[in-house]
Amino acid sequence: MYKNLSLLSPTYPFDLEFIAGLTQCEKGNYLDSIVDRQQGMHGYMLQLTTFGRGSVFDGKHVFTAHRGQLLLFTPNAVQHYHRHPESQYWHYKWVYFQPNPKWNKWLNWSDMEEKIGRITISDDRYFQEISQLFSKIELELKSSKFFKEDIATSLLEYLLMKCISAEKIEVIPVIDQRILTVCDLILTNLAKNESLEAMAEKVFLSPSRLSHLFKQSLGISLVQWRELQRISESKKLLYFSNISISNIAKSLGYEDSLYFSKIFKKHTGLSPSEFRTLERRKDSEM
Repeated sequence: MYKNLSLLSPTYPFDLEFIAGLTQCEKGNYLDSIVDRQQGMHGYMLQLTTFGRGSVFDGKHVFTAHRGQLLLFTPNAVQHYHRHPESQYWHYKWVYFQPNPKWNKWLNWSDMEEKIGRITISDDRYFQEISQLFSKIELELKSSKFFKEDIATSLLEYLLMKCISAEKIEVIPVIDQRILTVCDLILTNLAKNESLEAMAEKVFLSPSRLSHLFKQSLGISLVQWRELQRISESKKLLYFSNISISNIAKSLGYEDSLYFSKIFKKHTGLSPSEFRTLERRKDSEM
């Protein structure tokens, strides 16, 4: 491997408080070297693998950094990493910074071993957003703008928040297609009071199985979900149209307008007429 001439060279002094870049290690090129800082650095280093694989040693264990791997090297953490020998490439973006004290809550990652925080981003849209923030920080710091460091600092603050939120993302289970079909059936005709049995037959399930799957998928019963959709639609009709409350009730499957008003008030705390008056008054006062 050749001597690393990038800013991540073992000999680079890092005498600046805030700097960012992109390192593209490719087998045999001038960046293809081992970064070895056993004592770490005084500031923080945030790193995102964007392509290929890297090999990282944390002082006790070796692990592989794949695309989407975020690493936060805290002050004095061992920094020993290089292109993985089985990968032709390892590209990673990085930001070195001295933190603002108020950032502590964003630097306290839950997965922290040997002073190195680790977050894996599997969602591609989230990966793209975070990757772009790294690039924007680098571009701002290299620009000739008068307030470039202030802009870059704001971007870094946002990046740190996005990293923490990425850590909190829960995997959303895929909803059974049969449940989605039932939802479509309901939304297509909110006025229709189709029975649970009839809908279950259309998706080849028993009523009890449909009821169980629906609540498991959406957290509420089928009847409750239909009611919520009706209330949501009634709010739009009350606000945007002059249709009478009794006709709105009928259009949404409620033959008794008094019963509709009771259900509406249960969800909103207001009668339909009160809701219409209040929302339109808000609009006129704007």
